[in-house]
Amino acid sequence: MEHIDDHNLERYYLGMVHGRETIQIEKHLFWCEECVKRAYEAQDYVDAIRAAIIKGDFDLDWLERNAARESKRRR
Repeated sequence: MEHIDDHNLERYYLGMVHGRETIQIEKHLFWCEECVKRAYEAQDYVDAIRAAIIKGDFDLDWLERNAARESKRRR
């Protein structure tokens, strides 16, 4: 399997992936360190968007700052 693209990682964390596709993504994440790192970034992005929706605050600068901070934290 090729690397998982960002769109599919976001779909995975949004719960929009089902069945065989879920199994393929999870198997790939089990061994691919590069995709695991990108999966954390996708999860942070999805969580930030969800928080913005709940809060009603779509501060794109905050999204970028938060993503950068989370990325540094995981290194």
